[in-house]
Amino acid sequence: MNMKREYIAVFLIVSIFVLSMMNIRYIENKTQALEGDIETAEKLYFSGDKEGAVSDITASLDAWLSWDSYSHIMLRHSEIDIITDAYYDLLSELQCENETPEASFEKVKEELRSIATKERITLGSIL
Repeated sequence: MNMKREYIAVFLIVSIFVLSMMNIRYIENKTQALEGDIETAEKLYFSGDKEGAVSDITASLDAWLSWDSYSHIMLRHSEIDIITDAYYDLLSELQCENETPEASFEKVKEELRSIATKERITLGSIL
């Protein structure tokens, strides 16, 4: 009977590890796709296509917001708010008449990168 409990415990630990790795990979893929959207919009903006950039940022924001049911379960709410605010700040800057600095695009990309970085398993996160 004791061996059966040990097998169940090992199975649960391995299952949790595998599911964690799948979650990390999913988050990395999603954030890389969103970051790619921002880079595309940035190229459009700096090549003179402001409307195309606004359209791409709006589509990327919609993709981010549609991830809501997953992100609110798996991510910290403060991180979700920071990224959402960064998207809206960038969109506001793009829609006004002033020049949008490159740093505004970088802010959104860096916030997206930080999610994937924080979710990775490190020795510090285990201990």
